[in-house]
Amino acid sequence: AMVERRRYAQRGGERMPGGRGGIFLQKITDAERVLATVLHLRRLCTRAVLAELFQVSPRTIGNALLDVRPLLEQDGYTPLPAPIRYRTAAALLAAIPQQEGDTPESTH
Repeated sequence: AMVERRRYAQRGGERMPGGRGGIFLQKITDAERVLATVLHLRRLCTRAVLAELFQVSPRTIGNALLDVRPLLEQDGYTPLPAPIRYRTAAALLAAIPQQEGDTPESTH
């Protein structure tokens, strides 16, 4: 509801039929928005790296941060900084441990 009010105030329009509650359809899911925000708050990588990982623009990631960060703060979530900051999506993906039975295609 908070995100809907912010978007309505920003754009001043009515909801679109078929929209996810906003005026425009979202490019990433709610779960992906929360994940991107947590990774960014932990300083694991930059917005550009997150944009590359989720195959969206850095602006989409910025909008996700604007929407989700206040909700996490309101809930009392304070992330610890990550020990390493990845500068590329490839470096971050390479650092994810492979589980038994995973194929390279299933990790993307």
